Amino acid sequence: MSKWLVVLSLVFGVSTTAHANLILNGSFENNDIKSNSWKAFTAGTVDGWSGTNMELWDNFQGLNAFDGSQYAELNANGNNGRYFIFQSFSTEADATYDVSFAYAARGKGESFQLDIFSDTDDILFSQVFDDHAIKTWSEFYGDFVAQTALTTIRFSTINTGTYGNFVDDIVVTEAPRLASVSSVSVSEPASLAILLPLSAFAFIRRKRAK
Repeated sequence: MSKWLVVLSLVFGVSTTAHANLILNGSFENNDIKSNSWKAFTAGTVDGWSGTNMELWDNFQGLNAFDGSQYAELNANGNNGRYFIFQSFSTEADATYDVSFAYAARGKGESFQLDIFSDTDDILFSQVFDDHAIKTWSEFYGDFVAQTALTTIRFSTINTGTYGNFVDDIVVTEAPRLASVSSVSVSEPASLAILLPLSAFAFIRRKRAK
């Protein structure tokens, strides 16, 4: 009995498997604070994040969170220098990852930098953000290709002082991959059972097109 090769990727297209966010506490909700207030946190005390001090705000001063009820101000209380927060997460070399987050300004003249780098300190993505809308969320969407089993995302202020640079809803997910091409051997009757409905559909389309 002859056998037919059915290429599943041509039938089912792109894999739609959902991937979880690789960032822990990307919306800064884990360290709960009082509603309509802010609180300063020392370095390393905000769940998931390392770096310098940071502030968490809860729908404060007329700016509601982009996601949930809390967000971070990179320019924290008690330091007039530059601030940065970072988090490392597991990746697969040569895999593509999507990254997104929301950002807003507290005032004018604020800027920060996003860096994504490998475990060997190779820069995978870098961009400066100086287009803040004051107390209005903007959204960023991008992607990068991982090189190592561990990748780090870092947000660094460029302007000094304790004023500005809000971030929220930081998400990194593995990008959807094309479904693998699987050659499946099936018997001729089974192949005809698959192909006949497709042929009938094509016939109907041709008939309607007249």
